[in-house]
Amino acid sequence: MRIIRSLAVSTGTSLLLILGSAGFVAAEQTNPQTAGLDVKAQLGVAQVTDCKRQSAANGAGQDIFLSTATPRTYANASGAWQDVDCTGTTFRIANGARALVVSNFNAEADCNGTSSTNGQWCQTRALLNGAEGAPVAAEPSSFAFDSVAGGSLNWQAHSMARAWEVRCGTEGGCQYKFTVQTRMHDASVTGMWIDEVATQLHITYGAPASL
Repeated sequence: MRIIRSLAVSTGTSLLLILGSAGFVAAEQTNPQTAGLDVKAQLGVAQVTDCKRQSAANGAGQDIFLSTATPRTYANASGAWQDVDCTGTTFRIANGARALVVSNFNAEADCNGTSSTNGQWCQTRALLNGAEGAPVAAEPSSFAFDSVAGGSLNWQAHSMARAWEVRCGTEGGCQYKFTVQTRMHDASVTGMWIDEVATQLHITYGAPASL
């Protein structure tokens, strides 16, 4: 918290001194979104813990909504996929049931690098029981959720929709596990800031609709 003091000087005027911790000022200079008491100041969090899950179910299907206002930067993990916090959940359908599962992942993103990494990107994918949803964007045209544009501090809203058709053939019903993952497409990409995560799963019961 900044402290403003007024000091009297010999000329009769006042001098305003703005005092604050060096760490706070440095953070504000490098990332304006961390200013003040905004929850975005929690840059050091290793994992988002304030995820909110909202859901409803009826005879026609289920809706699940996951959200968080806490940001996290996912550092380059040597090209490995990483689970995005507050996107993982499970749901069940009954034995013999069929369903269309549609996911929508929305977030504020900033793919980080340097000016020399322009043209590179940060990827995302959605998985249901380990299977990627359609459309599957494999290399070399992998799905770019956000691109490096001059380094960092280039926040934008982005989204991704994916779909699966599922059918349960297990007595007692089937459980499905959903998550969104991210990775950096190239070693020169340092990471991706992800904030304001909003993930929706819409599960509609029924056989595929006829054409």
